[in-house]
Amino acid sequence: MDELVFAIQVSELWDLLPYKEQGFIKGNSDVLRMIVRKGQFRKRDDLEEDPSFKQIIPYAVISCKNSYLLFRRSSGQTEHRLHNKFTLGVGGHMNPSYSTVSEEQYLIDELKREFFEELTLSDGCSIEDIEFIGFINDETIPVSRVHTGLLYDIRVSSRDVYVRETDKMTAAWIKRSGLAEFYELMETWTKIAYDCYIRGIAV
Repeated sequence: MDELVFAIQVSELWDLLPYKEQGFIKGNSDVLRMIVRKGQFRKRDDLEEDPSFKQIIPYAVISCKNSYLLFRRSSGQTEHRLHNKFTLGVGGHMNPSYSTVSEEQYLIDELKREFFEELTLSDGCSIEDIEFIGFINDETIPVSRVHTGLLYDIRVSSRDVYVRETDKMTAAWIKRSGLAEFYELMETWTKIAYDCYIRGIAV
């Protein structure tokens, strides 16, 4: 069966947001709700070749105090264009839900589903907060041209967070001040998140 993923028509998305070819776009809860209301589920294979739609991807940085979980993708990942890149983002495509939760809760539920598919928390470690930051868009490279990211910050209570599938990626906690040395090998969404959000956070 073809995977169904969540997407919105490009024309409708840019009616809701100011267009930016590459970079961070501010947003709010009202915009998130409208995106969920106007979006639809379509076959993923079709969407990958259809620039008239944007697949909406929740994309969360994982933070604990003044450190961030930095991942390195390996050759075991499906998307070969991201192999060996560093990323701060956990997330993925959103699938159909038949629950009656609110629009914003649907986004959070899908983000947490992706989080726990990729990561595990040891006993005593928990998610303390999930904060929506804004949107990431980058149409300068093929891998992200048909996607738009919802940037979140997931704050955990301790660093006891572990990657489930170590053949696909590895991870290490890096202090905010140390992230810059990995910058050149970061994927573009992570560079945008770092430039527009993390680097400007007051200590």
